[in-house]
Amino acid sequence: MCTVLLVVVACGKREGVIVKKYKIDEVMAFEKHYYNDALFHSVDSYVEEDWHWDGKEMYRIDYRSDHPYSENFFYGSHGRLERTTVPAYGISSEFHYDGRMLEHIDFYQDEKPLMTVSVVHGEKKIEEIDCQYYNLDTNAVVKCCNPLASLLGNEVASNLEKENAQRRLEQHKRGVKSLNMRYVLSWSDDNVTAIKCIDADGTRNIAISYDDKNNPYNQLYGYRELSDPLFGFEMLSENNILTIRMPYQRNKNQLFTYRYEYDGKCPTRRTLTYSYPTISVTTLDSVMFRYEKVETFVYVD
Repeated sequence: MCTVLLVVVACGKREGVIVKKYKIDEVMAFEKHYYNDALFHSVDSYVEEDWHWDGKEMYRIDYRSDHPYSENFFYGSHGRLERTTVPAYGISSEFHYDGRMLEHIDFYQDEKPLMTVSVVHGEKKIEEIDCQYYNLDTNAVVKCCNPLASLLGNEVASNLEKENAQRRLEQHKRGVKSLNMRYVLSWSDDNVTAIKCIDADGTRNIAISYDDKNNPYNQLYGYRELSDPLFGFEMLSENNILTIRMPYQRNKNQLFTYRYEYDGKCPTRRTLTYSYPTISVTTLDSVMFRYEKVETFVYVD
């Protein structure tokens, strides 16, 4: 299963500079779960993300979903991201640049190496992301927040992370001390439209489509996004995701769909839906599961 992503920007721009033109203040969310269109579970409205700004500099995000924690952001020259910390889990990341381009990121937990992300650039875009994971018995990613919750909902996040945790454990039992993964990106203008996730288990393909509006998450290199067990897709591109097709459970071509409401060029409301056949946990009958998550974005004036 794919495990990490990196924010991608067009050639000529400084990589590692978080977009400041559209500043999120907070993100509110609620969720609904259906069996055969009958509501069986819902999650009341809650503050999912609380962003903190000092003028044009974003210095902290508080995540308030299943596993609340805060991430701090630190900057170096030219306003580029230099380091982040997640104090609740002893996690830190350090960014290294070659001129205007990001070269690699080192991650640590309790000052011990956790993973290294190396970036391969082509003529105009990032073409490849190579990841090496250490300490495969660590549960840092598991503890740190169900990172897919903001993208695909808690049910999918939980299942995907269970798969990854079991995989790390099996590797550790076999005496493997590190794990390598490679991600090959295909572009259309300033959006990544296809991803090949390559590791020892083979290759998985992901296809993505977009709208033409501004993505307020573009270039956010936070640990939450970078440790996503699949990909923090919204971090990759300048526009907002409309559809994702990717392997999930027994479906090799699962479809995830987003709908938006906009205020000018930025989204103010995003609705994610997806569905697939499963077994009811109450009746054990075959049913169609459908998930819906609605997020409302509030921006700094």
